[in-house]
Amino acid sequence: MKNDLTCGVVRDLLPGYLEDLLGEESREAVERHLADCPGCAARRESLGAPAGEEAAAREVDYLKQVKQVNRKRIVISVLATAAGLLGALLLKLFVIGTPFQPQSAAVTGTVQEGGEELVLELVSVGSGNAFHGWRVEIEDGIACVYARDVLVSPLFQDGSATVTVPLKGVYAVWLGGTSGQLVWQDGVMISPKCLELLDAAVPYCGDPTALGRIADILNAGERAGSYTVSMQTSKRPYTWTMEFTERIFDRQIAFMTSFSILCLALVDNLEEAYFVYPALPAPTLECPTARSGMTLEGLELALPALVSEYNEAHGTDWVPKASVKDYTRSPAEFQRLLLVLENFYGWAF
Repeated sequence: MKNDLTCGVVRDLLPGYLEDLLGEESREAVERHLADCPGCAARRESLGAPAGEEAAAREVDYLKQVKQVNRKRIVISVLATAAGLLGALLLKLFVIGTPFQPQSAAVTGTVQEGGEELVLELVSVGSGNAFHGWRVEIEDGIACVYARDVLVSPLFQDGSATVTVPLKGVYAVWLGGTSGQLVWQDGVMISPKCLELLDAAVPYCGDPTALGRIADILNAGERAGSYTVSMQTSKRPYTWTMEFTERIFDRQIAFMTSFSILCLALVDNLEEAYFVYPALPAPTLECPTARSGMTLEGLELALPALVSEYNEAHGTDWVPKASVKDYTRSPAEFQRLLLVLENFYGWAF
């Protein structure tokens, strides 16, 4: 087909051709001319290339902008999530905290004159802890003291507290609920040592591990010295004997006597508790030994005098139990036994 377009006409039509705006007949005519005319073909290339590069450049710039926006959104999202988690953590540590645990504070108590209120003084055992939200709930004669334990901050700076518990109709006070720690019962403050010893009580004296736990709780080795243990369980009276390798003196003897009494109370079938030690300061092979301690029968005869001496010193009217083993029937009774022994023998438990 004849190329019937001039170069001038083709150059005028090139913009429309490049934008695909020409009709089919005009487009074909332009293409025939471009195929035969190097000059117009070069003109078309000079017009088409920059437009394509510019479009590609615009697309690249757009993709970069999209990527940059997405990156910012991701960073903002991550920062917002981190800030939320940090805020929740700080809220948990410094405001919400955890339920108060009795072992996190030392507690003392005083019954106010008239016996209507128990005032508890609590001090955190850790310098970084504070308490807040103290409340007392009473149900069926049991008072439970609750609080929240948090880290010290400007919001809550106090690691101590004074809590007043009404005692009308109350026979027991617990820290942290009845699954926590009993601190008062039937008119007596209950020490952690009292509860620990009661938990170590055993029915039979034939278990050296169980009996050793009682000695460990009372720090017998630290207070009186190194010793070995022997037991007589083949016939009555059932006996537990502690033999010391070095001589012990008056204060240690007083401790070991009170220790023997507690063993008789805490081991149901134990009937005699003795301790043996060298009688001379420098033991030799021929060194005589001294033997002391307590029998169940002798103790039951001595108990009324021990209780009477405590009553006289403290203005109480406690009635001695028929047997020392009766003191393990409740924490309050066992605490009374500890107080009686502390008063007479001079050792705090």
